[in-house]
Amino acid sequence: MPTLTPLASGLSGAIGSHFHAPSNRLYFVEFGGKLSVYHFTRPVQSIALNGVTRTLHGTWSLDLDTGIESTNNQSDIFWNQQTSIERRIVPSNGAQIAYLGVMSTTAFNALGAPQLQALDYSSTPINGDNNASNLLVVNAVFAVRTSQGHVSKVQVKTYGYDLVLKITTYRLQSAYQVLGTGYVQPEDVKVNPAGTVAYITERGGQVLRVALNNPAVPPHRSAASVLSSGLTAPHQISLHTDRGVLYTVEFAALGRLVRIDLGTGAVTPLAFNLDRPIGLALSADHQYAYISEQAASGGRVRRIRLDSGVAESVASGLTSPFMLSFLDSSANLLVVAERDPANRISVLDLSATPVVRRDLVTGTPARPSSAVGGPEGQLLICSDTVLSACPLTLSPSAGTGPLIIGIGHVPVDRIVSGYADTSVDPAYFFQVKDCPFGGSLRLMFNHERARLMGAAYYQVLVDGIPVTSTVSDYRWNNATSHFDLITTAPTALSMLPVRTPGPLWYTPHLGLDLNSTTLSDGLHTVSVRLFGSTSLASQINTTGVPFVQTQLMIDNTVPTARINAIFHDGAPVGACAIVDSGSDQFTFDITASDPEQHLLSWNLYAVWGNNQSKGVASDHYNNHVSPTRRWAGLSGGGPASTVPSPAWTATVAGDPTSRRCAHTFILQVWDRVINGYGYIHPNSATYSVTLMLP
Repeated sequence: MPTLTPLASGLSGAIGSHFHAPSNRLYFVEFGGKLSVYHFTRPVQSIALNGVTRTLHGTWSLDLDTGIESTNNQSDIFWNQQTSIERRIVPSNGAQIAYLGVMSTTAFNALGAPQLQALDYSSTPINGDNNASNLLVVNAVFAVRTSQGHVSKVQVKTYGYDLVLKITTYRLQSAYQVLGTGYVQPEDVKVNPAGTVAYITERGGQVLRVALNNPAVPPHRSAASVLSSGLTAPHQISLHTDRGVLYTVEFAALGRLVRIDLGTGAVTPLAFNLDRPIGLALSADHQYAYISEQAASGGRVRRIRLDSGVAESVASGLTSPFMLSFLDSSANLLVVAERDPANRISVLDLSATPVVRRDLVTGTPARPSSAVGGPEGQLLICSDTVLSACPLTLSPSAGTGPLIIGIGHVPVDRIVSGYADTSVDPAYFFQVKDCPFGGSLRLMFNHERARLMGAAYYQVLVDGIPVTSTVSDYRWNNATSHFDLITTAPTALSMLPVRTPGPLWYTPHLGLDLNSTTLSDGLHTVSVRLFGSTSLASQINTTGVPFVQTQLMIDNTVPTARINAIFHDGAPVGACAIVDSGSDQFTFDITASDPEQHLLSWNLYAVWGNNQSKGVASDHYNNHVSPTRRWAGLSGGGPASTVPSPAWTATVAGDPTSRRCAHTFILQVWDRVINGYGYIHPNSATYSVTLMLP
């Protein structure tokens, strides 16, 4: 089981919660009457040191919150002089440090408190040896999380026995903050995508709306408006501002599932006779509502069709189940908080038949009420008096499917010895047979499984070498109702972030755009690695997980297309020649080949006159399939490359222009190389003569 880390304690009954990814905050309500927030990116309270210059003498320490130097080695950083050569900056007194490398003044000035808080800090000293290995060169930058919990950026201006440092230190507000008070037994809170409005249910029967973006008016109960009233103990909210509605359930022996219009507050009942429902989560397609019930017969989760109100069982035997959330964008992994005496967080795998319940976290603080996915693969748990976090680490069997899902439209298990083959599934829309890969390849990656294994980052490697590449994809913006293009850059160690649950991505499983044109033609191994943080030391064991790697046959060589000669009655016909005697029969010496022997097809045909045409000869890989997956085609220059047999006849019945017109013969050649979405390597050649046959 993962280790729980307390984030805030002494709470007055933390219940419903909502992680708001754009602001990196967890909003939650406390039954004692509070609307609270936990800032994972803490706001700046003040700037303690603002671009000041300080000299740190050899063997002295520096307090980055005050800028005061001392000799007691009890400040934030210690300039340790081990010998005349061996030197290092050592974080001390609980401070931690992160080395960022050499930066321009502009880049240093652009580093703000949010960026500094997102770094991975450690207690590892920074090498400052007085030789070529020195990292503390002029304009080198490091960051410090101070012993007081604030963040500081430091740039080296002068190196020597004494260091001259430029320092900016941001004092941060407390991560836990009470935003509003006066609420009467609040049960749940949800925040709109823009982070400007919160919706809160109160046990007394109200659904409230309160503004979050007005600094002059704190979001106390007195500032809230009543969206709807007269309900019976409304509990968890499912908010859908893009549809203009929210859903909630009434905790009663004959409870209801209701939909509330965000504009008018009108209440529409959707299901009746629910037995003490509390938790609520909607399926990704908005056809079903999953509801936890503390029924008289025992704790359970049921699924309700929104169009009919018909209920069906999902899981039973739960202990006082409370609020629900989905961990994955496909809404297959449903998290349930189970209260005392179980005091655990369970996950229901809805993709399994029957549904499988697994322990996600056991031994939580008393009376857990809600658990939601948070930043960097964390699970955030609201218990009675404690807000806690833990990494989302599950055994490989708790997730489903491979890590590498496929390339474009080709599933990974339809890639055999490096070649794509979906012909084994005739009903599949994308039919390919023995196809190598080339061009830009979209690697599909299982973000959900990676996240459930505790990964916050991943690497893609080709032949064991990490690939450095940005990822661009569209993400739906609820506030503007359109897709935004989001480009994600890798870290310095070629790591990309695992996608968090919640946002709607146009290509939800996109992992990497791999430029294969930089690779040699031949077989290459593509693999992925998972990491809990941006540190290589945080690599996660993937033993037993299917398709952590796959092989791809790469071919970026275009096939050859050439009409070498045309023969009329056995004699060659030059380009642009006029054929005005003899028969109407012709043969052709062609080259339609692929250097890697990955030919797909060739087609030779004639065009003339007013959109007239006639086929000459063609061939396809389907006629040459073999265990080697190789077909070179026709190489030209001999009888084996002379087509067709018998000779082609120019005459078309009823069309006199077929014998008396300029003709262009076109050879089109394709190889089997795909980018996962289609064939990418065509080539063609033309040869023109004029027929003026009697």
